[in-house]
Amino acid sequence: MTAMPPTGTETLHPTLFPLEDGIGLVSLVQHVGDDKSIVNAARVSFGQDNTLPFDERDEKLIRYLLRHHHGSPFEHNSLTFKVVAPIFVIRQWMRHRIASYNEISARYVEVKDQVYTPSTFRQQAKNNRQASTEANDTLDQAAALEVWQESWRASYAAYQRLLELGVAREQARGVLPLAMYSEFYFTCNLRALLHFLELRDHPGAQWEMQRYARALAELAEPLFPATFGAWRQLHAE
Repeated sequence: MTAMPPTGTETLHPTLFPLEDGIGLVSLVQHVGDDKSIVNAARVSFGQDNTLPFDERDEKLIRYLLRHHHGSPFEHNSLTFKVVAPIFVIRQWMRHRIASYNEISARYVEVKDQVYTPSTFRQQAKNNRQASTEANDTLDQAAALEVWQESWRASYAAYQRLLELGVAREQARGVLPLAMYSEFYFTCNLRALLHFLELRDHPGAQWEMQRYARALAELAEPLFPATFGAWRQLHAE
């Protein structure tokens, strides 16, 4: 995962570039809560929440909560990320409804000519109608790249021409491809994030989606190290 200081306001926040093209990014904007807040939320059931330092008993409780699917204590926190991603990634992302989203509006602003271009093209999987596999020698990478670039450039040129003709932004955007980048804010609690990771950092997910999921995990794990450690151990069993 590439981490480097981006230009603009994101320099204030920890930022990763999942697709390593200098455009797509995930930034941790803010967060509330930690491992201690999780165990306190669980212990309040017995009136035993406390301000003592996080210790082995707390870590053991987190493991117990995860193993026995006691999810609500993991909801008393919040993580907000800024994400810049291709539209086809965002459309998969926003299938997760247990989060809050605000996306840039192409009705308000003109779309930038920022497009995701794969470093390599994959082939359709033969045994999975929605998955891909690494390409073999039968796939002409250079030809695929040429078609990809010609397509998005023609689409963006059409978008620009429509704007020049006076067409409204909300209509002109209709010719733009799914590979265009968009940006949004994504806020969730840790329970929702772990569920997201279980589905999206998974071999069955699209490669680009997996990369974004791993970026989220890399930014969130230092904030909740005991929870992530127990969660990873549980899924390794």
